[in-house]
Amino acid sequence: MFFSLRHLFALTAAVLGVFLWIFYFQDLPYRSAPKQPIAFSHRVHFERGIACIFCHADVAKSDYAGMPAVMKCMGCHRVVIPYYPQVQILHRYWSEQKPIPWVRVFWVPQYVHFPHQPHILAGIQCGTCHGDVGHEERVSEVVNFNMGTCITCHRNHGARTDCFQACHH
Repeated sequence: MFFSLRHLFALTAAVLGVFLWIFYFQDLPYRSAPKQPIAFSHRVHFERGIACIFCHADVAKSDYAGMPAVMKCMGCHRVVIPYYPQVQILHRYWSEQKPIPWVRVFWVPQYVHFPHQPHILAGIQCGTCHGDVGHEERVSEVVNFNMGTCITCHRNHGARTDCFQACHH
């Protein structure tokens, strides 16, 4: 059996439609800029001089930078643009006493131990690994985290490269 030109066109359109639906209209976990429960703009906060460490306070003392508690956000947003639609969503989490279920963007493999603290103490800027988040509306993973990336950076900064003592566990 042979396909007519019309059948071939319909099949091509269907395949293209499925491709567009999967890769552009869905927020799948492997996409680099997942849809978040609140359309939070790092750019707006960065332009107002808010440092990364103000919200991600655990970065200097923990392996994980952490996400700010709703109370931290409400410290400003009780009075700063409280009727803005996205801030209203924040207020809802606050009144329900629920944490915001942010979708994680940056990952390292489970066998990698990556403490932020020594990197912060060495003066490595957040943007080195996380990109120019301060100018992004929707955060995306711009650095491909792999061993080559880490080893190159460690060599460039004169840091340890003995894998099992430095990063792997």
